[in-house]
Amino acid sequence: MKNASTITAFIISFLVVGSLALVFLFMNRQEEESEQPPPAATTEEPARQTVTPQPTVDPLTRDDIEKQTATPATLVNLSSPQTLAQAIAKVIQDRDLNTLKALEVQQAVTEAQSRTIRELMEARHVRLSSPGITSIGANNQGTNPTARYTLNFSSGARGYLDMKRNDKQQWTLNTLTLPSKQDLAKDKAAPMVMNDPMGIVSSFMDAVAKADFRGARKFVDGSKVQDATVAGLCILFEEGTFRLRDDAPIKTAYEADTNAGFFVHLQDAQGRKAGNVGLTVAKTDGQWLIAEASLDSMLEAYTKRQGAGDDFFIPIVKNPQGGDSLALFFGFNEDALSKRSARQLQIVAEAIKMDGGKKLEISGHTDDVGSERYNQGLSERRAAAVKAQLIEFGVPADRIVTRGFGKSQPRRTYSTNANDEERDEARKENRRAEMYLDF
Repeated sequence: MKNASTITAFIISFLVVGSLALVFLFMNRQEEESEQPPPAATTEEPARQTVTPQPTVDPLTRDDIEKQTATPATLVNLSSPQTLAQAIAKVIQDRDLNTLKALEVQQAVTEAQSRTIRELMEARHVRLSSPGITSIGANNQGTNPTARYTLNFSSGARGYLDMKRNDKQQWTLNTLTLPSKQDLAKDKAAPMVMNDPMGIVSSFMDAVAKADFRGARKFVDGSKVQDATVAGLCILFEEGTFRLRDDAPIKTAYEADTNAGFFVHLQDAQGRKAGNVGLTVAKTDGQWLIAEASLDSMLEAYTKRQGAGDDFFIPIVKNPQGGDSLALFFGFNEDALSKRSARQLQIVAEAIKMDGGKKLEISGHTDDVGSERYNQGLSERRAAAVKAQLIEFGVPADRIVTRGFGKSQPRRTYSTNANDEERDEARKENRRAEMYLDF
């Protein structure tokens, strides 16, 4: 019995030890398996893409990369000079760097121009007025037309954008002309004058539009254009409420080395076409000046707008002695000046006072109604009324000569079989006083 118990115990011990060994081996194997890397996840092969080979180019510089940050959405429409001018104004006024980069990418501005525009953009004191740009004129001759706009700064200073259309039919900035830094910083700076044909015409017409005879006279060759013509143009511009056309009012007719011709297109207060002024400029000793002025188209447009009645007014008439004279018109049997006639005489007074040696001849005239004696007195009173007003405006009395011609020198006649309307129109034009500034 004792041997059987011993054998049984031995067997049990063997089984226990064996079981433990198996457990140990099994756990060891599990640890080894856990140390193996996990199998890679299976993925689908991506679809093949066709890539168009690109030509070999030089490596992009940092500047190139920076320029290419402009996206197509920010590119500027360069099909007209106006959109280019508007874009440049937007860069300056809105501190719009993206638009400036777009202009660089499109090669609408050069690197040097871009740097200058950026300086304006970053200058705190530089702002544009409203409107920020103004169309000045255009030269549509040749295969590459040009256009000029002004940059209107809040200080009153003015810059110039001269643009040119390239062979790709896109407009680019040709030259950028800016006022001095001092003028940009001033509260009220005088507009800069461009000493080229279009610049002189533009500055002359700016002064005329303000009825500034003195300012306009600076741009005129006095030996070729009479003061009466300049003063009459100022009067006519104000009286007829003319203004320069909004889009490229100055059109180049021709341009040579020493002379050029232009048509200045006008519109009325309602924006309707209102004739033009023909101007010729000539270069003498390096200075461009107005050498000829033709007002026929403007006068025709003004005459068509004249209403009926005695309030007749055409400020420029032909002088029998040659050249132009200024005329003021009176109502029937009247010798008193109207308010608007007095206003126009202020311009005449400025013209006389500018030339200390010049005298003025005033001639009074009447229609053919009434006796010769009565009309003679009436014509003298009309001339005297003009003289009195000029003296009030500061013209010395000894520089004014007056004469009365009664009804002896009609400016307009009528036939014996004329109807009442034709006679009235002629008589209305003859009731006047004429001033010969170049006497």
